[in-house]
Amino acid sequence: MLFIGIVIGIIVGLVLKGKITNLAELKLQGFSLVLISLAVQLAILATPLASWSWLVQNGNLIYMISMAVLLIGLLYNQHYGWSFWLIIIGTACNIVVIAQNQGAIPVDLGKLSLASGESVASIAQKFAAHTELSYRTPLTPASQLGWMGDVIYIPLPLFNSNVYSIGDIIISIGLAAFVIKVMLGHFRPKKDKDKNKNIETSVHTPVALG
Repeated sequence: MLFIGIVIGIIVGLVLKGKITNLAELKLQGFSLVLISLAVQLAILATPLASWSWLVQNGNLIYMISMAVLLIGLLYNQHYGWSFWLIIIGTACNIVVIAQNQGAIPVDLGKLSLASGESVASIAQKFAAHTELSYRTPLTPASQLGWMGDVIYIPLPLFNSNVYSIGDIIISIGLAAFVIKVMLGHFRPKKDKDKNKNIETSVHTPVALG
């Protein structure tokens, strides 16, 4: 959904005659922390490392730490205003629910079944097997802040292939708004006045009389 938020932002930005080149000129602070966090998450969740037994048992703590690092990286850019604050707040919402559920976000298996087309029983069996690290855990009555988990299913094209949390939606809205504002030039630095411009002045040379 986060990718969709960026794409929507670009499309709206172009419709409003914004410049996509402004995105390339954007300078984010703390971006190295964001990249490190995302790289760690990719490595432990989407590579063969996900099935490493030690990581299966301890990886959720690493995932939670990586999310905290991501939040710190985002906080460096709070000066970009309300659109970026939505990204920060949405990320913080996800971190809170993840921290309350041992490093994984609760997911509604019924809605995940709608999104994936896989039966609830099959999905539940995969979670029970616990052979790979997952950033999700089944939603149960014992889940903490379950309503903040992945419990939102949007039956619309582009959105209906997954389930989302309130935090995801807030982040996506913030991303779309931020991209639009960047494309419209809201964050372009003011051009410095040309201090080296030569100003021609008349020089009067005294003339000797007589």
